Amino acid sequence: MKKVSKDDNFFFLLFALLGLLFVSAFMQQLFAEGQKMILALIIICLAVSIVGVQRDKTIYRSWYGVLLSVAAISGSFTFLEEYDLSLVTLFALLFFLLSHTFDALKQVMLNEYVSKNQIVGSICVYLLVGVSWSIIYLILIELFPSAFNGIEQKPWLDNLFEVIYFSFITLTTVGYGDISPALPIPRFFVFIESILGSFYLAIMVATLVSSRLNQTRKP
Repeated sequence: MKKVSKDDNFFFLLFALLGLLFVSAFMQQLFAEGQKMILALIIICLAVSIVGVQRDKTIYRSWYGVLLSVAAISGSFTFLEEYDLSLVTLFALLFFLLSHTFDALKQVMLNEYVSKNQIVGSICVYLLVGVSWSIIYLILIELFPSAFNGIEQKPWLDNLFEVIYFSFITLTTVGYGDISPALPIPRFFVFIESILGSFYLAIMVATLVSSRLNQTRKP
């Protein structure tokens, strides 16, 4: 069996992220009450995403494992109804995604050779930003129930796909208007995401093109 290396690790990440996005949509439409299953699938998808990440550095993989464990345990306690550890779960997922984004961005930006894996990695970073901001929006809803127009205050798993949808609509600066921020702090995070989305595409395309040109000029 072929071992996962730095030359193909982003394919696992892309598969996991697309799986997470599809699962959240599927569960929202057809099985909205299956919260425990949704949480389990989130943990599985994110666990798959760390295959091949810093395989030679145990501390990195241990950090990801700790964060996923915290998210799984705190999420399980929340289902007991006597303990509401939603914020703990969300912050653990947020730190996981931000760490993953930073690690992936370093691999993409610091690699002078443009390969298929690097291109897939740039797509993964874009998706990771969108998913990370989704978790930020869920945290804001937990802190400020009326943070968004068009999103009701419900258990965060019930709102997961709604905020994912809103996050990517914001990231791509489409802005349909069916969901909108209602308070100043949520509005701040919304316009920061839209700015990041615009600048990321411009900078990443320029970086890849520049690396490709340097690559073709070398003998």
